[in-house]
Amino acid sequence: MRNIMLSKDKSIFLKLLNIIILAMFFLALGLILLIKNNVLHLYLILLIIMIFFFIAGTIYLLGLLALIISITKNGTIPRFLIPIFEKSIKFIYPIMIMFSSILKIHKDPIRRFFSEINNKIVVLKSDKINSEDILIVTPHCLQKSSCKHKVTGDIDNCKRCGACDVDRLLRLCTSYNVKLEVVTGGTLARKVIKDYNPKGIIAVACERDLSHGILDVKGIPVIGIKNERPEGPCRNTCVDIREVEKAIKHYLRR
Repeated sequence: MRNIMLSKDKSIFLKLLNIIILAMFFLALGLILLIKNNVLHLYLILLIIMIFFFIAGTIYLLGLLALIISITKNGTIPRFLIPIFEKSIKFIYPIMIMFSSILKIHKDPIRRFFSEINNKIVVLKSDKINSEDILIVTPHCLQKSSCKHKVTGDIDNCKRCGACDVDRLLRLCTSYNVKLEVVTGGTLARKVIKDYNPKGIIAVACERDLSHGILDVKGIPVIGIKNERPEGPCRNTCVDIREVEKAIKHYLRR
């Protein structure tokens, strides 16, 4: 099921990227034709600069497209290109979100695929991290809404009843000696990260918050894991514990 969703997300992401590439190409072509027909000769120098910009942008995006296909198909790209690729994907993502709004394309597939690409980059570039330097950050909606023992800000309030995934995450964190924090939103998440100063983060959230968090955090690798919402957004959500454990093992190199 996850592979089917990822395949659909990839298809939507690449189609939107191709639309942006074609838009830049045809803008450059249109400007060339205007200059050739002496329609806008008064602004010749400016138009020539714009043409070079659009052509360079088209070539740049075609290179980015090739790297995206390579990392999704083979799981790797040349190591020297990883920093450039990481900066490029974070640069183009907000532009793609803007285009998806203009074209009325649902944003969640774009967000999911962006998080997936980010995870692949983290796997390729991050070094081994000690367990005490790993922080798992999850949303408060992971806790059962009817629970009276709120764990936001103090995970020790959990009574380990097993009614929600907080208990399962705590067991996993105890097993691997990893820190866990439940937060109410981005502001608290940033504070927690600043307080702990981890060397590796595993973030659990919805598509929008996950992509925002990946963009917000600077200098620390973030593996993003989408939560599941069987009862709708922000209520009694859950997470695939196997994916969280897989992320921990990656950081620990196990």
